[in-house]
Amino acid sequence: MINERDITPIEVRYRFSEFDRILIDGVDYTWDCDTDDGMILVETEGYKKAISRTRSQVADLMRKGRMTVHVGYHHARDRERRNKIGNRLLGQLDDAPLKKALWRQTWCDLLIEVKSRQKVRLANGKLKPLMATVAEEYFERNKKSVEANRKALQVTNDDKYKLKIPAAKTLREWYGKYVKAGCDISALIDGKGGNPDSPFTDDERHLHALFILKYASRTKPSIAHLHRRMCATFNRLNRSRPPEKHLRPLGETWFREKINALPDFFKMAGRDGERKARLYFQVVMNGMPKKLPMQRLEADEWCVDLQTILLDAGLWYELTPKERAAYEKVRLWLSGIIDTTTKCIVGLKIYEQAPSINTAFETLEMTSREKNDIALAAGCRFPWEMHGGLRTIGTDSASWYVSPAYRATLIDAGCSVIYPPSGEAYLRGTIERFFRTISQLGLQEFSGKTFSNVVEKGDSDPEAEATVRTDLLINVFIRLIVDVYHNTPHAGLGGMTPRQAWREMTREHWPTPPLTGHPARDVFGIPYRAKVTRAGIVFHGIQYWSEQVHRLRMDDKDVWVDFRLNPRDLSWISVSVGDAYLPVPATIDGLEGISFYRWVSAAKQLRIYDREQLDLIRHDVDDALEWAAKQADVARAEMGLGTPTLDLEKYEYLQEKMFRHVKIRKAIREKGSSVVEKAKTSPELARLFGAVSKRAPEPEKKKVVPETNGAERRRKPTPVVAAVPAEYIPPDEDEFAPSNRSDR
Repeated sequence: MINERDITPIEVRYRFSEFDRILIDGVDYTWDCDTDDGMILVETEGYKKAISRTRSQVADLMRKGRMTVHVGYHHARDRERRNKIGNRLLGQLDDAPLKKALWRQTWCDLLIEVKSRQKVRLANGKLKPLMATVAEEYFERNKKSVEANRKALQVTNDDKYKLKIPAAKTLREWYGKYVKAGCDISALIDGKGGNPDSPFTDDERHLHALFILKYASRTKPSIAHLHRRMCATFNRLNRSRPPEKHLRPLGETWFREKINALPDFFKMAGRDGERKARLYFQVVMNGMPKKLPMQRLEADEWCVDLQTILLDAGLWYELTPKERAAYEKVRLWLSGIIDTTTKCIVGLKIYEQAPSINTAFETLEMTSREKNDIALAAGCRFPWEMHGGLRTIGTDSASWYVSPAYRATLIDAGCSVIYPPSGEAYLRGTIERFFRTISQLGLQEFSGKTFSNVVEKGDSDPEAEATVRTDLLINVFIRLIVDVYHNTPHAGLGGMTPRQAWREMTREHWPTPPLTGHPARDVFGIPYRAKVTRAGIVFHGIQYWSEQVHRLRMDDKDVWVDFRLNPRDLSWISVSVGDAYLPVPATIDGLEGISFYRWVSAAKQLRIYDREQLDLIRHDVDDALEWAAKQADVARAEMGLGTPTLDLEKYEYLQEKMFRHVKIRKAIREKGSSVVEKAKTSPELARLFGAVSKRAPEPEKKKVVPETNGAERRRKPTPVVAAVPAEYIPPDEDEFAPSNRSDR
């Protein structure tokens, strides 16, 4: 029997720190401390005013997009990154510099991995042959991953797995900057170095060593500064020595190499403290302890073989032959992301199409929001509230996971990615075990009648083949995850259920805040491209305008811009301008929470291609949006239940043929909508908005048809004038009204 405590939604809590930047309604705050029911925030500027917010208030502000959190914004590492690349996201870079930076990061990560296994000195002579071995191992490891997916590497598709080997001195420069920046990709910019060699006396080497060891100091001196001090010291000593006994300082290039050759632990302990150095190398050697929810995620796809699953569950022979034939043709793909700490599913999308980068992006976006609406629509008894900020995710080597766009999105979201080989199942054992659990044990919670109800047998046509209702089948799998899997004891959790583990661990260890509001749209939004016109940026009949966008058109009347769109909220878009995204609002009021699917459905019903309907009244749009919200297919599309991935290119024909710039005005006087009034005489509008009057229709009078010789049929028909006169629109509001009207 289900306890009411288990059904109660888990309270949303996040873990903040003094390095986070918190924006609430445009005001900048920093975290001060936690309280019993919330936290204390202090204004960054001004009078340093302190405010208190409860956990429920914080969750509500983040849900509405009024509160955004930039994790680690005030950290020294993030400040250095902003000094180098500004506020630009990696997703805004071109493909060429992005691939170059990711290539450098791959080499630095491989070098860290090699240094964790064996002691490696960074001298050029020893590093160069090691790099060739590392590149060969990298290719063989990816080759096994591809073969594990029943594919083969050909000459035409193996370029991305062949690492181009850089110069040894260049790799040392990259590695030093990469580690110094806390393994941040922004540090991987062009570097220079060298490795000259010349003999020195014992006295000279002693003086060189004194200045080399000064690099490991808490003052964090730069190499150039230490070299200048060394040269000045040598010049001062040489004043009292004959020319033949002058001391020779090291050149800056060799001096830099000597410093790079020092043990990494020694340098980090001297400059950043022993504790940071110990934690850093402990993470590399022993891995990250899994104590926090959302600390490490794993993502993968699984092709559902319903016939095999139903056979293993013992439900196959409960179906009729007609139902079995229908299930033999069904093929579904599950794209899932699991939290390895609590074993909870934080993202799950079910498709009929094969996996792609679009399915990967949509599943990744689900990890940042609650999914209670999806669980409720599927008929689940338990909520689905597991979500949080991204930190680390492990995936296989599928093309969409290793693509620059996916990797850039993860880095912009503050997440690092791990690519273990597909042949080594234990490295991604949590998600692999989850799919096996679903296939072996999960469906036993259901009966054969459940799957019989999913099949449409075509009783009206006995010869028609039976088909499977995919939308109902998807509901079964969602219920299987939320109601069954999350509430089944898990051996990896000591007998606790995943839901119990999430509840217990989030009491003390809270996940980091997810991206919300404008930053979430900047990272996870669907990209699109449009031209800036007089009306601003027009997308499917919606006008987006701001003063900054207008200035772009003033500089170039034919300017095209890239922007990102949140398909669940059309009230704002993010336009890529220079080094940052610019939020641009819609000129139409009331679009908060209106999804792309609802707007398209409402616009099709309003038939905006008609000249008469180009000037709509606010009531018309509100009625159409309310009607669209009640449609089952629109509601399922908004929640992503069994719908294909949103590809805006498929909707371009609507943009060209149906959607033009729509002018929406308010009614002059408080009365019924003009469309509702026209519905009295228009059958099409009457079917859209329903019956507008409950009065019984008057009996039609019989018309006397005069005898005719058929000449009237050859005449041009007389236009029909509506019985209801058109409302008067003042000239200031009607752009098509003549300047001298006689009916003023």
